[in-house]
Amino acid sequence: MFAIVKDGALTATGTIKQLFPNTSFPGGVADDAFKTAEGVKDVVQGARKDQQYYFVTEGNIELVDGVPTQVYTNTAKRLADETIDGVISKGLKSIMTDQVKLTANKLLSNTDWMIIRKTERDVAIPSATVTYRAAVITECARLESAIAGAGDVDALANVMAAQNWPTES
Repeated sequence: MFAIVKDGALTATGTIKQLFPNTSFPGGVADDAFKTAEGVKDVVQGARKDQQYYFVTEGNIELVDGVPTQVYTNTAKRLADETIDGVISKGLKSIMTDQVKLTANKLLSNTDWMIIRKTERDVAIPSATVTYRAAVITECARLESAIAGAGDVDALANVMAAQNWPTES
């Protein structure tokens, strides 16, 4: 996507073919000299936040510090649950807590049979497995606490980016 900028104003946007429909270019590509002479600049992408945490809406192309920029509106999603007409709509904190618990359950499920074996037949659980399971449970608890304490969407995103699940040895 390109924009024509003349006298500090954005005059048009589109592809080179859209902006110059009656002009042919060698190899089908406009060279830098032509772009410079015509005031053609590449459109850059503005700040676009993670759609897992924000509603992102594409806006207009605007000049930002003289650079044609695709502008986005980033609206944070709700952190807390909300009840409307008796129906609970989960907020990000509940969604992320569920996600963390699901991850922990998946990680623990690989060794659950050892717990059952211990209970049913009193066969010892290897110490590496005990250590691993404890580390999974500890990380899950740490994340749940950090999610609950997140004061805004960016803090929650940082918590989720800092997951540190153990690996089985």
